[in-house]
Amino acid sequence: MQDKRANWIENDRTPTQDDLIVDKIKDQLEEKMQASSMDINVTCKDGYVHLSGIVDVLAEKIKSEDISRSINGVRKIENKITIAMDSNITDKHMEKEVFDKLRRNEVYNGVSSKIHDGVANMIGTTNTLKEAKEACKLASQTRGIKDVVNNINIESYGKYDDSIINNRIADALSDTDLSYMDIDHIVRDGRVTLKGYVNNRNEVELAKELSMSVEGIKKVINKLRIRK
Repeated sequence: MQDKRANWIENDRTPTQDDLIVDKIKDQLEEKMQASSMDINVTCKDGYVHLSGIVDVLAEKIKSEDISRSINGVRKIENKITIAMDSNITDKHMEKEVFDKLRRNEVYNGVSSKIHDGVANMIGTTNTLKEAKEACKLASQTRGIKDVVNNINIESYGKYDDSIINNRIADALSDTDLSYMDIDHIVRDGRVTLKGYVNNRNEVELAKELSMSVEGIKKVINKLRIRK
């Protein structure tokens, strides 16, 4: 960042907020994605970030967007990154690779995929929402997959009433360093809405992940805000 600012000064140019956002995103992409970030282009105007370029797998496209979203000042992201395609990889090849990845962990024994034109339709059952999301993430790491659709049923949904689920979320949050007293969680029909304040974006994601791991939850609506 210091070198870049020095270049702006040498060119008699004061960096704008958009310039700083772009540089922070590029720095984080390089740090967290290393070589995978080399073909990703980033532009920003008035806090609206546009991502373009090419990556090997869908998981990298998703990760680049998550990284960009974590930068302060970003208002909206348009992700136009494309996935590298290999004509030798067919839907059947992808289906087999996803199947093999899922079967390496018995947690995903109830999950399978149907792939058409590079789009993976994830079906079957898992015990928690977190496990369903992780199964979809495994599919997104497969070369050739362009998109993942989550149609996995949550096996624990309906086994517990909302008050029990609410108490379990409170227990999960209280076992962390989160200021859980500042987090409100309301459960209705297996859907939890998180409201309140946390210190940073990592805590936003942690609270969401903990909620997804609670049995009986089928959806998490995350409305947590970051303290200023």
